[in-house]
Amino acid sequence: MKHLQQACRAGQLPDIALHFAGLLHRLDPNADESVLLAGALAGERVISGEVCIDLVRLASSTVFDSDDAPGMSTPDLDVWQQALKSSPLISDGTATAPLVITPDGRLYLYRYFELERRLAELIVQRTQICDVSIDSTQLEAALEALFADDATSADQRNAATLAVRNRFTVVSGGPGTGKTATVVRILALLSRLELVAPERMLLCAPTGKAAARLREALADTLPAVTPGDTLPADAVTAHRLLGWRPGKKPRYHAMRPLNCDLLVLDEASMVDLALMASILEALPAHARLILLGDRDQLASVEAGAVLGDICRAADSGPLADTLAPLTHNWRFGAQSPIAALASAVREARVTDALTLLNDPASAQVSLQVAQEDAALDGLLAEQVTPVYAEVARLVREGAEAKAVFEKLGSLMVLCAHRTGRRGVTDLNRRLSAQLGTGGALSPGLPAYPGQPLMVTRNDAALGLFNGDIGVVMPDADSPGRLQAVFIDTAGDEHAVSLGRLPEHETAYAMTVHKSQGSQARQVVLVLPTQLSPVLSRELIYTGITRAEQSLAIWAAHEVLAGAIGRSAQRATGLADRLQGRSASGP
Repeated sequence: MKHLQQACRAGQLPDIALHFAGLLHRLDPNADESVLLAGALAGERVISGEVCIDLVRLASSTVFDSDDAPGMSTPDLDVWQQALKSSPLISDGTATAPLVITPDGRLYLYRYFELERRLAELIVQRTQICDVSIDSTQLEAALEALFADDATSADQRNAATLAVRNRFTVVSGGPGTGKTATVVRILALLSRLELVAPERMLLCAPTGKAAARLREALADTLPAVTPGDTLPADAVTAHRLLGWRPGKKPRYHAMRPLNCDLLVLDEASMVDLALMASILEALPAHARLILLGDRDQLASVEAGAVLGDICRAADSGPLADTLAPLTHNWRFGAQSPIAALASAVREARVTDALTLLNDPASAQVSLQVAQEDAALDGLLAEQVTPVYAEVARLVREGAEAKAVFEKLGSLMVLCAHRTGRRGVTDLNRRLSAQLGTGGALSPGLPAYPGQPLMVTRNDAALGLFNGDIGVVMPDADSPGRLQAVFIDTAGDEHAVSLGRLPEHETAYAMTVHKSQGSQARQVVLVLPTQLSPVLSRELIYTGITRAEQSLAIWAAHEVLAGAIGRSAQRATGLADRLQGRSASGP
């Protein structure tokens, strides 16, 4: 335990992982040090999004190495596995124990082993149900009525066909590939074929912000795509759908399933292992499930990479007929530099990506090196501060909220990290200084007109959700008072007194994670001056695909190249389980 404690003091091991190792030691005072080390690693990797640890990859290596701690050497694989298998703290999954080791060399916390096993079981069960009784002539006629006779709609048409035939369908595509239009046509198709009544359809998303965006997209798409069809236009959060209650069992679960015949889950890449398992548990066995998302985006903040794992399993094998990729981009032209850059990053073509960014002929994408603080401040003053200064001016001059939000929404400043140099806190501080707002960014200090805010905690009573953006504006009914103004998906203003606001923060800049599902005409992606574990091609791709018209990346060439060349693949066993290749327990 001494070396683990040293690693914790050096910041290499989270407190909770150390506490878990301590619990293992108390349960078995004679436990081998390698067992405690494995437990600490398993706990630490779950916090960073991994579901398990790969003993094969970690054996005979050094972990928790830093300038303040000597690091710890992991045992040889055979020695390590023998120690783990002989420990009463570890089972093969057939019995309850704190840890589970699988024959293929993965070590899990018991909870995550069970979640992964059960989720794979539920998905496989659902994929084995196929509607073969559907009249092909009737289906073809309905498809012809809904889809234009156009080669560019072929992938959408294929998605609709799969959703009719299957009880489990994944529709994956990048921004602008028509995921919302596709799902609207799917709903209309199922309704017209009398396979699912509209009142038996449910739509949800992982966050309040994502649910609101889905409602907005449906409101825009339904009249244009399927005029005359009565289809659901509301969407709720997955937690609200399940009746999630802190510290209690969800209202809906396996013994009390949801009252529906179809569930659409949008932004599925943001859904973690535990939430996806809860959704599948609560879904009636006969009901259809449609997952919408982009397999190449960042995975969930919590443990798991569920959508990515499902898509990898569906690339071949038993799930191959469940995946409907959308490839035609309706938003960007074939020659769009943004689309070309996103493709190069997604495919890890580092040279092509850097060539596109350094092309002086491209006005849409650019790469600017700003390693020194003075250079960063100069770029902020030139390209970012004027936008936020204009927002503040509009507020001071009494402009309508819609004009203020239109200006605010024209620019999105994204960071890889929350803290540290080039993180959200650092960028917000620099911009605040340039705008002359002083120390108003600090908690407890007064807000100021024109200050953009991001809600960081859901408040259903106020209709505010984590990720919602508001602006501090004068209260016309109470001269001298300020309020936070939000605009809902219907375009209506929603004002909240500052004293009633849930937890929030200044939002000149935000993390790439927080930006998922949003777009802006101009995006500035600011990377740290050195490579960090957070940087990956998935993060860069997600940042790029937030841009509608122009993208600027502020980073050193070597940092950007290193990020593009690195995948954020998480250690999980779900893809193997879904393909039937895993020998990982019962």
